[in-house]
Amino acid sequence: MLARLGIAGAPPEVNDYTRREEARWTFIGSTLLVLCVSAAALLLFTARGKLVPDPAAIATARTSAAAARDAQQCAGWARELTAEVPVFRSTAKAARLDLPTPDPSQGRNRRTPEGPDAVLAWNAALPLLMRSKQLATCRGLVQGAVGVRPSATAGWDAIAAAATLAAPREGDMEGRLGAARRMQSFADAPIDQVAAMAAEAETKLREVAGQQASRAEQARIHEPLPTGLMARESAVAIGVGLAIAALLVSFLSVRTASLRRQATLVPLRELAHTPQRGLHAAAILKLAAQANGGEPGLVIGAAVGGLLAALAFRLDSDMFVAGIMGGLLLGLAAQWLFRSLIGLTRWRARAAELGEVEKPTIPIVLVLSGVNAGLEAQFLDFFDGLGPGDAAATVDRLAAQAEERILAAAEAGIPPSPSLAAQPPPAWP
Repeated sequence: MLARLGIAGAPPEVNDYTRREEARWTFIGSTLLVLCVSAAALLLFTARGKLVPDPAAIATARTSAAAARDAQQCAGWARELTAEVPVFRSTAKAARLDLPTPDPSQGRNRRTPEGPDAVLAWNAALPLLMRSKQLATCRGLVQGAVGVRPSATAGWDAIAAAATLAAPREGDMEGRLGAARRMQSFADAPIDQVAAMAAEAETKLREVAGQQASRAEQARIHEPLPTGLMARESAVAIGVGLAIAALLVSFLSVRTASLRRQATLVPLRELAHTPQRGLHAAAILKLAAQANGGEPGLVIGAAVGGLLAALAFRLDSDMFVAGIMGGLLLGLAAQWLFRSLIGLTRWRARAAELGEVEKPTIPIVLVLSGVNAGLEAQFLDFFDGLGPGDAAATVDRLAAQAEERILAAAEAGIPPSPSLAAQPPPAWP
């Protein structure tokens, strides 16, 4: 593509009639487009959400803290149960639980010296029953923290068996007496081993909770990127597509302008050897007054707009498309403004450039020397209003006048002035 815009090795049908500045600005625009859009795409695809506390670490810390609190409660219940066992043993002895229950036929006096004291026995067994029901729920937590201990298995089994007992109804002395006797299984159960396991589990889970709390304070993750109107990949693809479309429009505009100049000037080459030889040079002057082909403002605006949008709104990929579209409009407006400011300052250089390609019978440098500097706009307003024949005659007359001035200067020994057709520095197309 660059070869068709005037780079070395380009086909002559396009290169000969493509202005150097058109090729230059198309190259600049395409280079900026590649660099800016690539940088913008890289920014968008590597974007990451802002750092926030890790919800998973926070949840784990809360779970660990809850487990530590439960372990603390379980350890307290285990200590209380361990303290209640010797009390129950002594009270059971005082309540004569080892004695048989009196025969109902001998009366229902519950405090006969011959029988056990059901009230005293139940009052001693009730705390054990309550603590057993509470502590039975802790077996999984404690064993999960410190593992299964064979030395404490019998104690856990006794607690589980006691937890299955239902409290007798109010006034059911026989039921209460039977429940108290079943609680005597605690006499030989290793409840102290259970308490030791619970205390160890409390210590370990407290340490784990502290570690998890510290980790939750420091753990950070990148929050998910916001969901826009379209997926991030789609937004980047659309933005890049718009930028490439702008480059294609600019290239086609350059090509169209080049082919239009070729279609205008090539048929006039034969007329250069006829009495209307000025038609060729007149066409060159009129074509030189036309603006450049190409829309580099579109390309550069899209490139810069997309990059700025990616820098300012890296997390919002939709803004990349908006930046590309806004850049297209602003770039086109900037191009129009710059062309207005430049005006016809490039007219002489463009005419001389076409003259080098076409080499008309009437040298363009002679015609240009006949137009006073600073009056280019007035001359072209007048020149554009002329018909082909009048324009050719005007060109011929300007060249003749220039030749007369040159001859007169030579006869007078005055050195020639620098060519007015010298090209100024490159300007915006």
